[in-house]
Amino acid sequence: MCDATRSGRPSILTEKKVLGISDAMHQSLKKSIRKLSQQVGVSYGLAHTALKKCLRLHPYKITAVHELKPGDSAKRVAYCMWFLDFLDRAGEDILNITVFMDEAYFHLSGYINSQNSRVWCAHNLHVFHESLLHDEKIGVWVGMSCRRIVGPIFFLETLNFQRYCDNIVYPIIVQLKDEIDKAYFQQDGATAHTVHMSMALLDDVFADRIVSKTIWPPRSPVLSPPDFFLWVAMKNSVYSNNPHTIDELKMAITEYIRNVDRAILNTVYENTVRHVSKCLETGG
Repeated sequence: MCDATRSGRPSILTEKKVLGISDAMHQSLKKSIRKLSQQVGVSYGLAHTALKKCLRLHPYKITAVHELKPGDSAKRVAYCMWFLDFLDRAGEDILNITVFMDEAYFHLSGYINSQNSRVWCAHNLHVFHESLLHDEKIGVWVGMSCRRIVGPIFFLETLNFQRYCDNIVYPIIVQLKDEIDKAYFQQDGATAHTVHMSMALLDDVFADRIVSKTIWPPRSPVLSPPDFFLWVAMKNSVYSNNPHTIDELKMAITEYIRNVDRAILNTVYENTVRHVSKCLETGG
């Protein structure tokens, strides 16, 4: 069997041009194809063909994470070692009464990611998402354990230590009820949470069962169940119904939390343990 003579125009994408495209792309992997084609002096189509078919390169999304500062990795490792030892000593059932606390803001206008939001149509409708200069928003505070979600607690003003104690900590204590004598309380290192007055109140209630600034590593939302799961899932659900008032927004948030069942929470906390193990494996 012999290969027949081919007709048609020969490819102008020579080996030399492919090598030039490869060199130019590897100088900056975030470069757009349009800029690459201008830099190398070939058409957009040829640059795209060279990347995909000749060099076997593929575009991947960039994941946004919190910036770590010097010393953060060591603090993460210390927390992960403490957490796994905590589970070994107390058993995984202790996560049923270990409450991870966190807050988030929900804006009435919702959130539009212009990179991912699209309107499919035969012609450009020039769709805009209008947002107010001072958009209405509501603060939401929850406590999340492997068994249930405590809250939500809504707040409007910026939290100082007095509002934190009066509007957050006391209502959480009331909702914990029978668990209060054995529950563990996690919070991040925000100033309102860790000033002397706030910590004195928490010490009186939780004693040595506080996971706070001395243990919890800064800039570590990937280790906190409300951060890496709850807020993202809740916002996707709440804004799908397009609430028009703060009261409707509160009702949607409350309804979502009521519908989070035990199976979902079990999966989230299995992922929490995996996150901690992976963080420890990668040195923080």
